[in-house]
Amino acid sequence: MNKIFYSTLLLPLLGLANITVPSTGSDLKITIYNNDKAFINDTREVEVKAGKQKLVYEGVPSSVITQSVVPTFSAMKTNLYSQNYIYDLVSLSSMLNKSINKEVEFYSNEKEPTLSKGILLSASPNAMIKENGTGKIYTLNAATQVIFDKVPKNMITKPSLVWNMEAEKEGKLGIDLKYLTRGISWKSDYVLNLKKDILDLTGWITVNNNSGVAYENAQITCLAGDVNAVPERRMHYKSKNAIYEEESMPMAVMDAVKEESFSGYHIYKIPFRETIGNKEQKQISFIDKKEVKYHQYGKNINNYFENYGEQKLQFSNMIEFENKKENNMGISLPAGVVRMYQKDSSDETHFIGESRVQNIPEDENVTLTVGTLFDAVGEKTVTKFVVKKHYRNVETTYNVRNQGKEPLELRINESIPVYGNDITVKSSCKDNCSVKKKNAFMREFTILLKAKESYKFTSEFEVNY
Repeated sequence: MNKIFYSTLLLPLLGLANITVPSTGSDLKITIYNNDKAFINDTREVEVKAGKQKLVYEGVPSSVITQSVVPTFSAMKTNLYSQNYIYDLVSLSSMLNKSINKEVEFYSNEKEPTLSKGILLSASPNAMIKENGTGKIYTLNAATQVIFDKVPKNMITKPSLVWNMEAEKEGKLGIDLKYLTRGISWKSDYVLNLKKDILDLTGWITVNNNSGVAYENAQITCLAGDVNAVPERRMHYKSKNAIYEEESMPMAVMDAVKEESFSGYHIYKIPFRETIGNKEQKQISFIDKKEVKYHQYGKNINNYFENYGEQKLQFSNMIEFENKKENNMGISLPAGVVRMYQKDSSDETHFIGESRVQNIPEDENVTLTVGTLFDAVGEKTVTKFVVKKHYRNVETTYNVRNQGKEPLELRINESIPVYGNDITVKSSCKDNCSVKKKNAFMREFTILLKAKESYKFTSEFEVNY
């Protein structure tokens, strides 16, 4: 039963003649970062009058960082006097609160309500009105019984920028608006299909828009890397009326996403324009690599050398491949989650694990943890433990076994404690066991085991400190 007249929404509340900027422009560009921020560059045109006026730029996100807003006007000489960001939106609750101690029309509570006028005394928890003439005070059953004939000042239907400016003449004015906003972010998601000796890798750019507005027909660029930002003091609001739900994820078909180095980062330019709705998650394919050769092995890390008994060994199932053009790769991979799949003997596909990767430049190896290697078992035992003042001598015996039906490569990374001035190391690793010095304090033992084969060796270090 409410009657609100929106046609004069901004004219009475801003004073000067107002001109609304068209909601769609000639060019919209978005650069999206990993830290829940985006840089917006929007270009529009508007017909202005000569002299002083107010331009109303609608559709600004509610999460805009107002200090970052930079408008530039072109095609004629202008003077910009002030800029306002108005975000007090029209709602029944706000309309009631703005009308307290003012005259409103209302319908009575009778079965056949009558229309009267009175002063709104209270809006919560129930609207209370003092009727004109009689002085009677009514408590209304519902707030919708109050009738508004105009919108209170400084209230709008969508967040807007309002520029108090002066134009030298009448005609078309170009507006180039740049600003930062929160609520938009992107991440990488990868799907890896594992085969016997090769794998296929697909990468998706996943964009989330919770900024408060939709961005239509935008040129999208995603920047990979950690952009430094000054910590902000932010207000946190909770609303019982807020609805948070995960939208469906529309997917765009890959068409040669362009990747390039930029100012110490890597950027990914989507070669087609996309519309990103508010509260929408969109996926865009940007990597599709086939027949990538990989290497699989089990890995265990031992960095504990105290006086203990026997301990069980557990090996992580690792996959490693070269990110080189010669291996059908050769692309900078932004940080993200890799989800891995593989077919069984009956050609059914199964999810086998997932691993998070950091930013990986071209020509750097990609190492993924699939899960636990089921058939690799063993024990480690401290078989010598001599501790004296400024001296330590520790020997560890490793016994590893392959209980499966396929050959296994197992790696044990041994991290020697970082202390002492003189460190001596030795081991009995030989034949199908090899040792590699990773750094001054780490050795890597690689053991090749056939099906149902076992191997036993010792590792010893002596430290003077």
